[in-house]
Amino acid sequence: MATDDELPADPARRRLGRLAVSGLLGLTAARSLPVRKIPIGVYGGAGCTGVPAVRAYQAWLGRPVAVVLDFLQMDTWSGMENEAGWITGCWKQMPGTTLAISVPMLVGEGHPTLAQGADGAFDPHFVTLAQRLVAGGNADAFVRIGWEFNGGWYPWTARGQAAAYARYWRRIARAMRGVAGARFRFDWTAAIIDGPTADAYPGDDVVDVIGLDVYNESWPRIADPAQRWAYLLHHPAGLVWHRDFARAHGKPRSFPEWGTGTRPDGHGGGDDPIFIRNMLAWMTAGGPVAYDCYWDYHASDYDAKVTDGHQPKAAAALRSGLRAL
Repeated sequence: MATDDELPADPARRRLGRLAVSGLLGLTAARSLPVRKIPIGVYGGAGCTGVPAVRAYQAWLGRPVAVVLDFLQMDTWSGMENEAGWITGCWKQMPGTTLAISVPMLVGEGHPTLAQGADGAFDPHFVTLAQRLVAGGNADAFVRIGWEFNGGWYPWTARGQAAAYARYWRRIARAMRGVAGARFRFDWTAAIIDGPTADAYPGDDVVDVIGLDVYNESWPRIADPAQRWAYLLHHPAGLVWHRDFARAHGKPRSFPEWGTGTRPDGHGGGDDPIFIRNMLAWMTAGGPVAYDCYWDYHASDYDAKVTDGHQPKAAAALRSGLRAL
């Protein structure tokens, strides 16, 4: 079984899955699930560098996207605040889209901790962030505070400190929601990996959307697409858990990052149309979905890009499936 230290990091985001699970889901049954319209989105790159990529994705898809995903940097507090202003200016070039913004809870300067944040030490930074998002026309953004918290690759990991994570998450949501004009929708996003989930839940009063990042990968590596899909379904923090947890809390689901492709260590699912078809079927059943964003990007740790022609089977399944939504 892989450890966190064995898994490569990417500066934009991290997400990994492990713990192989036996059993199969009938793929025909998955494709026969009832269809429900969902807002589709994409990640194609950060800020202004992502704008032309998203436009190219829309041209490839043959329809507009409703949501664009982006990330704030985690080097310094001032850098995070300033980048929010830059990002909002970039995405003004794509009117009609809603921003899903990934907000770090801790940054690299000064060795901040979740406990300090839970006590209110960093509230002013999130007030400033919210003000800049509102001023930039993103008052209704989806805000992913401390995403992929159950993994061990971000400084805000909830491992061993779930209570502090949840308390701090609540403070951030309340601070941002208190800014004049704010209509943010706060997304609590897990990853498919072993780690705390329910213990780190901040509460129904501050969470609007319950998200899950889903990449077609497995630990140990599962070559068969059907078995790999079963792994993603039945992992303790997998798709079934996500659906059931969202239902229990009366919240819509989201899939802010999802895709199929390759990893340098060989654990990616590759050009897998079965994963694409099953994901689209899963998203359109089992309860409302606030939004989803396909990861059409060549990252150092996961290349799920479909618009460059190197994954023709997955690309065809994604384009036909999204056009039908």
